[in-house]
Amino acid sequence: MVRIQAKPSFTSWELAKEFGVSRQTILRDLRTLSDRGVPLRSTGGPGGGYSLLRGWRWLSPSLTMDEALALIFSYETLVRYPVHPFSSDGASAVAKLRTALPEEAADGLDRLRRHVAVVGPVPEYEAPLLGELFSAALDGTHLKVVYDSTGSGTSERVIFPFGLYASRGFWYCACFDHERGANASMRADRFLTAVRVEGYERPAHVPPEEHWAHDAGDTEEERLQLRARVTERASKSVELAFIFGSIAPDGCGGGVIDAEIARRGLDYYASRLLSVGTDVVVESPPELRAAILNKARGVAGLYG
Repeated sequence: MVRIQAKPSFTSWELAKEFGVSRQTILRDLRTLSDRGVPLRSTGGPGGGYSLLRGWRWLSPSLTMDEALALIFSYETLVRYPVHPFSSDGASAVAKLRTALPEEAADGLDRLRRHVAVVGPVPEYEAPLLGELFSAALDGTHLKVVYDSTGSGTSERVIFPFGLYASRGFWYCACFDHERGANASMRADRFLTAVRVEGYERPAHVPPEEHWAHDAGDTEEERLQLRARVTERASKSVELAFIFGSIAPDGCGGGVIDAEIARRGLDYYASRLLSVGTDVVVESPPELRAAILNKARGVAGLYG
């Protein structure tokens, strides 16, 4: 493949002479490459031969089983989302990757996959503009959008998408919001319309992964500093780790949570922290303490 990509037009006689093998061996190898998806064209007659489709590149199959497994499971993790910005050719790509592996490695890969799975609840939703958000980010284009925010309702604004990132079952658009003059993370399924527009200055790029820490809702409002103490049992809680990422040990067996939260997310955090019960005590902000207290009173009222 290295030789073919370096000189994409050739004859079977040329390759046979270059590699010191018979022409029949070369023809057999070319048929194998064609069966594996390499786009080879053959032309008969004087001056004919073989050529590789212009611009096509071969993804090297020289992967270890661990590397191949990592690629396949990374893909399968993303396509478990109800929607994704990639083409439907992904399954074909995975099949080609497996075919490109040596038989022994492919058999080992199948054996490993019988003992590893990607599981977990995935919310059901639609995001019909996900592809347009992704294309606009790739093309460096501004969009005039109509967005349905949980806090302020439906509004029109102009954004510059930096890219997309997936978190907790949802896709988010990391972007610059011209209305606020600040960067924001916006749920992709809440975009109602998106039209490309010109005449706006392009902001400095911010990698989408830098928005991840602020993806609880949209980064459109004031943020509050949360501090809470947790017991030893809660410090091992998957629920709290999922919400806050990490819990710092307090030296006494328990832990401390220090995190920024959006003000509009108070109800969400109050519900999640109340579910942990007496294993967590919120010290600040007072707005969150009050929200938890109100919910606790509501629950107590239901049971008299």
